[in-house]
Amino acid sequence: MYRELDELLAKAKKGDVNSKEEILNRLEGLIIKSIQRYYNIKNEYEDLIQLGNLVILECIQDYNPDKKVYFLGYVKTMLKYAYLNRHKERRHLSLNTPIGKDGDTEMVDTLESNMETPLEIILKLEDRKELKNALSSLTPRQREVTLAYYIEGLSMADIAERLGISYRTVVNTKTRSLEIMKRSI
Repeated sequence: MYRELDELLAKAKKGDVNSKEEILNRLEGLIIKSIQRYYNIKNEYEDLIQLGNLVILECIQDYNPDKKVYFLGYVKTMLKYAYLNRHKERRHLSLNTPIGKDGDTEMVDTLESNMETPLEIILKLEDRKELKNALSSLTPRQREVTLAYYIEGLSMADIAERLGISYRTVVNTKTRSLEIMKRSI
């Protein structure tokens, strides 16, 4: 097939219209597969096939065998990018566009929100209040160790160095702080 395609290509580059038509006919299946893979919009098939034919005609004109690439591989790549670019250029849809089988749902109904619900906000506030109460039941050193570890993200060794105490003391202080906070909560 490559040899036949190369012969047709050589004739087509010299201006033989019949060879160009034969190449287009032989590569019609490739156009269809590229459409299905990269831009499968059924109501635009005729336009997409014409676009594929234009791409192939441009490939015939621009193909350079010195680049050590098969013509068919070159055509596949050019079709891929033509349809992907067509997909990018596609106009944006409204969020009120009906979707689904019955068309009774709009796209906006399927979007998720990152905003917190009022209930989530209230629960977070209650959690913070409980946490503040639990922290207030700690000694100043226990509070400092707990906040440095959990809020500032410092390691036990860094906390020990900062406070001028031993590593083991930091571990024991943190453990004792958690026990006190658990009872308080």
